[in-house]
Amino acid sequence: MISLDNFNASRLEFQYAAVWAEGDYLARRYEEEDAVNLYRMPGGYFVEVFYDQMENALSGVRAFTDKDRLEDYACYIKLPGDL
Repeated sequence: MISLDNFNASRLEFQYAAVWAEGDYLARRYEEEDAVNLYRMPGGYFVEVFYDQMENALSGVRAFTDKDRLEDYACYIKLPGDL
């Protein structure tokens, strides 16, 4: 398990590998030309992975603990009919 501080101090390639190995995919949103995938990491923080759809390439990550940032994903969450 990698801590948030160690994640942020790591090279981008390592950050991608850590997300793929340890992250739990939660949701996707769109920001301009980027698709942004949200993952929850075992250390209790979240990571957004940015994918540039025009360039067909990963374009960055953003790690955070502030739950207010999750509001951007609220419109993409679908709850079962009985909730």
